[in-house]
Amino acid sequence: MIHVNPDWRTRTPRFPEELEKWVASRPEATFYDIWDETINPEWLPYLAQSGGATKQEIVFAACAVARLALHLIPEGEDRPRIAIETSEAWAKGEATAEQVQGATIAAYHAVYAANAAAYAVYSAYSAYYAVYSAANTVTPAYAYAAAYAIQAGIESQLICATIRKHLVFERPPRPKRLTVWQRLAEGDE
Repeated sequence: MIHVNPDWRTRTPRFPEELEKWVASRPEATFYDIWDETINPEWLPYLAQSGGATKQEIVFAACAVARLALHLIPEGEDRPRIAIETSEAWAKGEATAEQVQGATIAAYHAVYAANAAAYAVYSAYSAYYAVYSAANTVTPAYAYAAAYAIQAGIESQLICATIRKHLVFERPPRPKRLTVWQRLAEGDE
């Protein structure tokens, strides 16, 4: 579980302009409201980073997004899958930055090898940016991984659900709700 940064609205990096406007239009909304209601998967990495997610957690979620498009890669082309696996290993502390850099280069070359099929290019780009997130700055690259997954034909709802599955923020406990019968037994009406 990720502990939410209480200063999430002001934490860097700056949000994209549209996200900034949307968040500003909802001054009473909590981080959880914004996180749950965001339907643009390209915004979630910015929110995750400002909310307190680590680079490793964000990279792991980016890899999960890139995996959604792997079925579009031509059979026998393993570089995007290997790049994703290398980035996942890095996120777990099981691979070095140099190994990720090598996987990044291989995934980049896979993009050009996949030029015959448009969806394969988008899914290869998604994998490339997921890996690039591990090797470089996280948020914009991760947003690109989501953007290319969308272009590869993966639905935004599925991408958002995948991101939320991998980036789980700790929530405050909910107040206990009493049933009608419990309230009556306690004398409340």
